[in-house]
Amino acid sequence: MEELRPPPVPSADGEGVAPAARRIPALLAGYWAFGQFWGVWVIVIATLNDRHGLTYSDNGRMLTVLSLTAVVVMAFVAPRLAPIPLGTVVPAALVTLAVGSLGMAFIPGSGLLVAFAIVGAGNGLIDVFMNVDAQRVEVATRRPVLQWLHASYAAGGVTGAAAGGIVGTVGLDFRAGFAYAALALLATAVMNAIVGTRQPDSEAEGAVRFSLSAFRRHQGLWVVGLVVLFAFLVEGSMDTWSGLYLQEQLDASAGQAAMAFAAFSASLFLGRMFAGRVLFGLGRRTTILIAGVGAAVGGGIAAATDSALIVGLAFLLMGFSIAAAAPAAFGLVERIAPKDQANAIAAITTVGYSGFVWSPPIFGWLADAFDLRTAMAVIVSTTLGIIIAGLLATPGRLGDTRRADAVDRSA
Repeated sequence: MEELRPPPVPSADGEGVAPAARRIPALLAGYWAFGQFWGVWVIVIATLNDRHGLTYSDNGRMLTVLSLTAVVVMAFVAPRLAPIPLGTVVPAALVTLAVGSLGMAFIPGSGLLVAFAIVGAGNGLIDVFMNVDAQRVEVATRRPVLQWLHASYAAGGVTGAAAGGIVGTVGLDFRAGFAYAALALLATAVMNAIVGTRQPDSEAEGAVRFSLSAFRRHQGLWVVGLVVLFAFLVEGSMDTWSGLYLQEQLDASAGQAAMAFAAFSASLFLGRMFAGRVLFGLGRRTTILIAGVGAAVGGGIAAATDSALIVGLAFLLMGFSIAAAAPAAFGLVERIAPKDQANAIAAITTVGYSGFVWSPPIFGWLADAFDLRTAMAVIVSTTLGIIIAGLLATPGRLGDTRRADAVDRSA
């Protein structure tokens, strides 16, 4: 459930380069641990469901609670925590997710819903404050820290899936996977506490306040919002449903499911690091269209085949393609709202996260009423939303007033 944040703006704090640079390894490690939790989740969730007797619909409702908690935390709690130094709030965010991970492992029965809510709270806090911290470091060091940060999330998906696969293959209790994820989160929380800044963050409050009124001020944002909504839907659904699809629909082993999801995460990592940079040269609108078509083709193959090997290969194409969709869409904001980028991107992100609230119960119902293949097919079909939004992203609809000869480079 990864999130993109506003582009960097000059810091009023004037932080030195060396102190900021020292925070980079800890930030990357923390976001890696964040992605690793979700990588572990993808593989061990099937066993957790069996242990608690959860149906797909039950799982969907709990995921809705998780996502709704994350949205509420991002929209209402995070702004009130803004005066707290990032060296305190970032480790606290990682500890919160670690507590939620341990709750997944050890809270019994109906109390499991509490664990889902705690995971949602940790997810929301990490998405806000680690990205704000990375943004400040990027400004101070003039290095692509945000790009590295989001790539580290995908790398965590690879190692987390591998850990979950080992747990399932050697017959360990599923709780070992969640405990391992929690241990990594706690370790990286300590790292961030040691090197984190003790200066109050004068910019964080503005960065995390969500202003949906930006859609009224800049009507072209609704096209960008559609791209981000559907891109987040696909990426988030892969985090939560792909492991179940492989293990329960295709009878894949935990190790095979781990390799397939690792393939998706690895291709997402490569896409974040390289594909976006290459495709952006074609223009952001073209990039969005290529991302949507590639994800649709890869996802369609994954939903149509009965071979776990082919699914893994299809996930490679799907992940590499969709990696560029949301970054390209966020880049359009520079044209649509050049003087209101922080509020515009915050509003778009809120719309993107809303998909995590209403989609889990729908996909859970589809899996119960039909099967997991049907749910996967519907997830894949949402890539059509990226393609349609890309087609609609013309300068006229975006409100781009720049020269027509720059159409494809800007849109």
